[in-house]
Amino acid sequence: MKKEQHFQLTIKTGPAIQNRRAYLFGFFCSFLLFFFACGSFLLNFCLIFSPDFSFPSMAGLCTLFGLSGALLFSLRKNSSFALLFLAAWGILLLALFLLREDFSRQFFSAAGAVEKLVNAVYGLRLFPGYQDIVKDKWILCFFFAAFYLLLLFLTMLWKKRTLFVLLLGVPILCSYLLEVNMPLMLFALPLGAFLLWRGAVSPQSVSRLWLLTVPLQGILFLAAAWLFTPMVSPWLFQSSEAFSDRINAVGNQLLFGEGSAPSVSSAQGNETTTSGFSYEPQTDSQSITSNPPVYTSQTVLSIELSETVSQTLYLRGFVGADYESFQWNPPGDEEWFTYAQSMGFSRQQAQDIYSLPVFAVSAENVLELSMDFPSAPAFTYLPLAGQGDSISLSESNRLSGRSSQRVTGQVFPLTLDTMGMVSLENFSQSSRGLVNAYESFCRSRYTSWDENEMGSVLEELNQLPVYSSMPEAPTDQDIQNAAEEIQNFLWSHATYSLALEPFSSDTPLAQEILYEQRAGFCIHFATVGAQLFRMYGIPARYVSGYAVLPDSLSENSQGNFIGEVRDSRAHAWVEIYTQNAGWVPVEVTPGASFSAPETTPMPEETPEESPSPQNNQEEPASDAENGSKNASLLGTAAKIIKGLLFSALFLGIIFLVLLFIHRLLFRFRLGYYAGNPTQAYLTVFKNLIKLWELEFSIKIENPLEREYFRLLSEKLPESQKKDFTSLYAEAEALAYGQEKTTPKKLRNLRRFYLAQRKNYLSGKKGPEKLRILLISLFL
Repeated sequence: MKKEQHFQLTIKTGPAIQNRRAYLFGFFCSFLLFFFACGSFLLNFCLIFSPDFSFPSMAGLCTLFGLSGALLFSLRKNSSFALLFLAAWGILLLALFLLREDFSRQFFSAAGAVEKLVNAVYGLRLFPGYQDIVKDKWILCFFFAAFYLLLLFLTMLWKKRTLFVLLLGVPILCSYLLEVNMPLMLFALPLGAFLLWRGAVSPQSVSRLWLLTVPLQGILFLAAAWLFTPMVSPWLFQSSEAFSDRINAVGNQLLFGEGSAPSVSSAQGNETTTSGFSYEPQTDSQSITSNPPVYTSQTVLSIELSETVSQTLYLRGFVGADYESFQWNPPGDEEWFTYAQSMGFSRQQAQDIYSLPVFAVSAENVLELSMDFPSAPAFTYLPLAGQGDSISLSESNRLSGRSSQRVTGQVFPLTLDTMGMVSLENFSQSSRGLVNAYESFCRSRYTSWDENEMGSVLEELNQLPVYSSMPEAPTDQDIQNAAEEIQNFLWSHATYSLALEPFSSDTPLAQEILYEQRAGFCIHFATVGAQLFRMYGIPARYVSGYAVLPDSLSENSQGNFIGEVRDSRAHAWVEIYTQNAGWVPVEVTPGASFSAPETTPMPEETPEESPSPQNNQEEPASDAENGSKNASLLGTAAKIIKGLLFSALFLGIIFLVLLFIHRLLFRFRLGYYAGNPTQAYLTVFKNLIKLWELEFSIKIENPLEREYFRLLSEKLPESQKKDFTSLYAEAEALAYGQEKTTPKKLRNLRRFYLAQRKNYLSGKKGPEKLRILLISLFL
């Protein structure tokens, strides 16, 4: 008897235990799902509007919404769920009413932020007159997140997985369309919410081990997105340079945000480098690899000049002083100050050395410069010679402790051709002493070179006339002759190319570029060129930044010249120190002579003659020109596609709102929000009568209540009269009698109504189709 009792107890309590476990498991998955979805929304909100949200406050809001959503979703089968749902949203609407002034102020400020971003990316004015003046947008973020999670909640309630996935992608799509930086975490959070769908909606259909596989699935998804394309098909990337650049650009922007790239293993030993070179993030060092540059066609800065320029304007970013093992390291900012103090100069006097060349030029030749960046830049990007407003220049050219996105100053574009217009000798005796001290510092700091690195070219250099006769203290004319000889030497040994074989860690860069592969691009020529100048006894350093072409500037209504600098204008060059002009940029990359070409006739070559450096430049220059045209076309196509996506996003939001209203009203018509089953039955019956009136074009003017149903039955087709009579008798008994309907009768009436509605809507064709589709939203 005891054994039988124990068996019965097991049968009775087993399902209860399983249901409780499924309930707790579903609650846990729902909590994580809403937590991840809220985190994804908050990250995108922060990226777009840049509010001052702390990490604990964001985690707390995600936890609050996660618990609230999970608790409400777990009660979806409760009889009082509708009341709880409406009560929760009633409280939120009451809070919104009480905080309406703060919400409105933050909403209009957010409209100003969106206006600024859309205007910068697409040149459109969505919300003219609005400005982003409110930094704290907590109230706006809270209610936007609540509305977003409500839409996710409804898709889970109705088990619409496709809509759920689309909603998860909406925040990411907004960030992408507004061209904000998108880190990898932006994809991990919605991916986690997507993987938790099954455990949240159908916890009975999964096991506990399933939850352990969710992180593994997420890792596999991200690993595939990160590694699959470049690792599986290297032959495809090597076969087409344009295809490789475009795929790298798209992957770089989608997965890692603008200006960054995934790490891959380099051929240079065990060193890990980037898949391309990107100057802005690399403030501490810059690696020199064989990987081609990665462009995303993004605007990195907007420039405005008081007058146009006739030659390339070099915007200085990273400055390299020490080269070792395929890497440039910047100079220390304190090096010059320490040297100057040892020579008897104060720190303020030492600081003045960087702006002296501007004051050595006549005022009419100095230009006013303004640059706007999407975010605070890491470098000054002021060209030589220049001085910045409220900016302290330094040896490394870095900006520290500055959050402004605008850099302004006065500049004089220096080149080898214009350096004669600068004369540091015109200063007072004290300033002249400072110039001499800085020249002595530069000669001791920027003239060292590694014989193991450059030994392969030393024998050839000894046969060159300028190198073999170079004095220890070269004049500016000697420096110009040396620059011409170095340019000819480089361009006769190597051509411009992005398709390079991986570098060997045992072979110096000069040997790779000049004698083995006999090709390279700007960072390689600038690296070897800087060391060649040092071998001539000329202080030189490696510089990377952006090259602004004169024809990329256009005059605006104020008479200033403006232009947008894209990441494809990234470039590297050499700076050399001269006696009268200070630091001067020198172009050493073949095909990168960006100034307007002169129309001097060139002598014809015989087939026996070796190609001149000028001829070596022609093909790369043509490729650069074609690349610029292709980049322009791709940029235009990208803007069109983004505009279409922006429109699709706007229409999609409208569609989702209409779908929500339609769904809500439809459930009202089916009696789901009625007080009891009898009222639900009468509600469905009344809507069925309205459907028949519309379908059969029945119009009854001012009828009495009982006469109405008699006239309706007469005008209905024979096939509908029998159904109408039986349904009317049932409805009359429920309305005026003591009878109560059963769940079975209510289900049958709903199915009959849905079948009649479907039959009505499917029978419409031709021009009437559009009208019926609009009616179906609310029918």
